[in-house]
Amino acid sequence: MADIVIINPRFEPSFWGMEHAMPLFGKKANLPVACLPLLAALTPADHNVTLLDENTEPLDFDRLAEADVVGLTGMIVQRFRMREILEELKRREIFAVVGGPWVTVKEDYFGDLVDVIFVGEAEETWPRFLREWQEGRHDRRYEQKEKTDMTQVPTPRFDLLKMQHYMFGSVQFSRGCPYQCEFCDIIVTFGRRPRLKTSAQMVAELEALRAQKISIAFIVDDNLIGNKKAIKALLRDLIAWQRDQGYPMSFFTEASLDLAEDAELLQLMVLKERPNPYLIFLYTVKCAMHYHHRVMAGRMAVGGARLVNSF
Repeated sequence: MADIVIINPRFEPSFWGMEHAMPLFGKKANLPVACLPLLAALTPADHNVTLLDENTEPLDFDRLAEADVVGLTGMIVQRFRMREILEELKRREIFAVVGGPWVTVKEDYFGDLVDVIFVGEAEETWPRFLREWQEGRHDRRYEQKEKTDMTQVPTPRFDLLKMQHYMFGSVQFSRGCPYQCEFCDIIVTFGRRPRLKTSAQMVAELEALRAQKISIAFIVDDNLIGNKKAIKALLRDLIAWQRDQGYPMSFFTEASLDLAEDAELLQLMVLKERPNPYLIFLYTVKCAMHYHHRVMAGRMAVGGARLVNSF
């Protein structure tokens, strides 16, 4: 059995993190990253897993020194803090593995500070690495040959996070986006073909969040409507679950601006029988003109969606 610690490094203060507003609500961070509880769910039960989010609690390097494997994830905005953590782990000769968006696009960034890197998705490679580690061997680099089958992704272990410190919960229904926006690296990791979970998986994740007393969740999909036909079916099942459960949750998400061109989809995302159950956070698709943006935003307002921001 391995003692495994998986870390999400501290973010630098920003508009998106709302760090200065969190104390007003008695919270420490806006929402948890999706990968920590998912990696815990992918870890065989005979291992011990501890999840540490530095945005809600400080790191104890003496505790990390006791672990067999310390995992680190992170995005580009976390890369400097990631390096600081890895340098201390290296100094203490702690076995360190790194995955996530940044190392996926910049594999050599941390050099010999890491023992193992994971490129792209890790639903297959993380369990394989743990099997090989138990056998006394492992590769330096892991990358899946195929994209993850989202219908096989387990329910994240939200119970291993200190959910009381977060303003919102987070869930993921799909991965992938059909667009090729020049400012976005999502398709590098997740590809251009949207892949969705099943309705049963969706309900299981929402129930897991409810068990942690979470009533508002950010759907972290980078473009929830990348596959409009498939997401419509999922949304219908989500509405049915909401009705059956007495509307226990509200959601906000990201979606491309062409949402406004599909009246049926807009209606599904803005359930008018309950005020503001969905808050729609948008980003524009590549080459969207300013006038076109204004027209689409106006259509969404008429449809009842709340446009929080766009980019």
